[in-house]
Amino acid sequence: MVPAGHSFFVQQTTFKGSCKSQNVDIEIQGTLLAPKRDAWGTCSRRWLHFLNVRGLTVHGSGVINGQGQDWWGNALLFENCDGLQIRGLTHINGPASHVYVVHSKDVTISNVNIYSPVGISHNTDGIDLTNTVHVNILDSIIRTGDDCIAIKGGSQFINVNNVTCGPGHGISVGSLGEGGETEFVEHVNVSNCIFDGADSAARIKTWPGGKGYARDITFQNISVNRTNYPIYITQHYMRTPEKKDALKVSDVTFSNIYGTCISENAVVLDCAKIGCDNITLKQINITSIDPKKPAAATCSNVHGKTTDIVSPRVPCLH
Repeated sequence: MVPAGHSFFVQQTTFKGSCKSQNVDIEIQGTLLAPKRDAWGTCSRRWLHFLNVRGLTVHGSGVINGQGQDWWGNALLFENCDGLQIRGLTHINGPASHVYVVHSKDVTISNVNIYSPVGISHNTDGIDLTNTVHVNILDSIIRTGDDCIAIKGGSQFINVNNVTCGPGHGISVGSLGEGGETEFVEHVNVSNCIFDGADSAARIKTWPGGKGYARDITFQNISVNRTNYPIYITQHYMRTPEKKDALKVSDVTFSNIYGTCISENAVVLDCAKIGCDNITLKQINITSIDPKKPAAATCSNVHGKTTDIVSPRVPCLH
């Protein structure tokens, strides 16, 4: 237990299992402070690394301060931690990802607050998932310099509910397929979320040349306020030119998404020649904050449909 009313400087540490106990409980009521950048030297870009710890619970009302303003590595890395639970904590100034979960299953993250300063905290994702399955991210507030949540390769059965994001780059599937990698993400449900002042909201991003797929993805019951790109699919991430191969995007639904946008295009569906298939938009009502410039949509190589009221109109879907 980390007691309330006290701050503790903690050097880079690895908590390595397996543990005799099937349930490991860490309660944080005080503040944990990461070392400054010059104290890390040439060591790994990780601060607190939990490896092979099954049944781990990290909870409390305390603060985890990654001191990322000094340099912007990963704050908390959970690797092969099945049955992980994180709840109630405040994470601030992560040096890169605040919380990174990899090669784990049956994970619940709830009632967390994650903050990084606006404008200077580049690449500070809130929560990153890689090769992780059966995850619930619930009832949390995330304000970062990059993705609020990034669902990366090998992740399946991901449920995100009642998360407020912004500023930040939204809740993203990807990026996937960088450097020609074969990756997949499937069975993702993002619902009842608020995006306030975010760059993006519901986003899927893949690199040209990648292989694999992103499929069975739903964004529903989403409120956007002064968001740049509320609905966004790109298969040309970072404006990378088209290549022979492309990761397949299919079976994606955007439903009941409403609010205001800043950019001209509230909906961007930028797919490769391979095409994005079975893309459905329904009950979309997004308006521009500028009454003189109505919100629009742009799309290419997209196959699917719109149902109910969809505004702005998406020209390549019927």
